[in-house]
This record gives sequence, C-alpha cells and structure tokens, in this order.
Amino acid sequence: MTDATVTAERLQGLFDGLAEVLATETAQHETDLGVFFAGLAPAVSVASEAQRVLDRVAATQFSVFHYFKENENLVSGIFADLLRPDGSHGQGTAFLRLFLREIDRGGKCSIRKAGDYGALERCSVYTEYGTSVRRRIDIVVKLGDKWIGIENKPWAGDQRHQLQDYLDFLRQKDKQACVLYLSGGGWDAASIRDEDRDHYLTIPYGLTRKGPSVAHWVAECHRHCKAENVRWFLNDLLMYIARMFYAENPEEPL
Repeated sequence: MTDATVTAERLQGLFDGLAEVLATETAQHETDLGVFFAGLAPAVSVASEAQRVLDRVAATQFSVFHYFKENENLVSGIFADLLRPDGSHGQGTAFLRLFLREIDRGGKCSIRKAGDYGALERCSVYTEYGTSVRRRIDIVVKLGDKWIGIENKPWAGDQRHQLQDYLDFLRQKDKQACVLYLSGGGWDAASIRDEDRDHYLTIPYGLTRKGPSVAHWVAECHRHCKAENVRWFLNDLLMYIARMFYAENPEEPL
C-alpha cells in the first residue's frame, strides 16, 4: 500500500515537472517567434516599398486580361483570332499550324495529325457556331472538308450532353471530325460517350508533364511570332494563364 502511494506521488511529481518544463518552453518559443516576426516587419516594409516603386514604372501586377472577369466568350474570341490565317496578328498560318501540332501531342492515333490537313490558308474559323440542336460551339475550325470543334471551359464544366451533341453534329459533316475540350481544371468532359472518345481530346490550360496544353501552345506562338507588339500580347496572355491555372507549381518550364 505504501509502495503504491509513493509511486503515485512520484508520478504526480513527474507530471508536474513535465508541465512546468512544457510551459517554460512554450513561453520561450512564443517569445522567440515574437522576436522573429518583429524583426521581419522592417524587411517586409522595405520589400513592399520596393514593389510600389517598381510598379510605378513596370506595373508588374497589371494585365488587360483581368478586365475579362472570367468572360469565357472573350477568351474564345482571342483564341479564334489567333487561329485565323488572316487574323490581325499578321502571322499567317503560324499559330494555326502550332495548334494542330499541339493536338498531335495528345498522342491519339484516331485523331487527324497536323500533316493530314490541306492548305491552311483556306482555313475558316467561326465563333458561337450554331448546331442543329440549338447549341453553339465556342469555336469551329473548318479546313476544307475537315472540321474541328473547340469547347472552351476555363472556369466551368460541360453541360449535360453538351460535347456529345457537338460531336454528333460535326460528324454529320465530317466522319473524322473531333471535339477539343479546353479545360481550366484539366478535367475530362463528362458528356462524351465512351464509344466516341476516340474523336475527343481534353487540352488543359495549365502545363502538363506530357501532352497538349493551352499554355504550351501560347508559349510556342510567342516563340515563333515575328511581330513585337503581338509578342507582348502573347506574353501577357501566358502570364495570365500561369497566374490563373498553375500559378504555384508549373510542372515544366516554358
């Protein structure tokens, strides 16, 4: 009985001692953290002031694309103009050719390769293209008798039967037509039937370790563009895509 009492007292003393040590160490850590953050404040202030000075001459946070306020149609209009051989960019078929190569990076043998298309100069590009089921495809690329439908979804998912309706419509015009899904989150469209996925390809906005992406296409357009003002525009577009869709961890360099 005495041994049990002594053991209990010793245990209580041990726990009391541990509690005192923990309290002391906790207080010390809190003091050290306070000193650390207090010392950090002047550096943060200097960095903030340096950023303000830099922004007066460089406006590092400015991008015209922020005015779009997640407007899907405006982004689609930009992509459509880049794809047009007679677009205001003045680069002829260069951006279209690079886009077709981007599709090739998807590695699907069931989808036409870039070299399968005829004279790209005769390409027609449409936006909000009406279908027979009262839907509108964001972008349609027509190269002779060959058709490509593009659904642009940077911020939302596809609607019920949406991509399947597009594909059914396009394949009435071209049995080998395909539908591309530009996805901000990189997710596949849910509205394509499994048996029709050979004619479908997801192209994420952000960079991926392999395969196509909007960011990679824009980067290639920037690299091949000869007009300096267009290069500035493409650079701004690329930086906007980086901030919106893979700001922290791009998986491969541009």
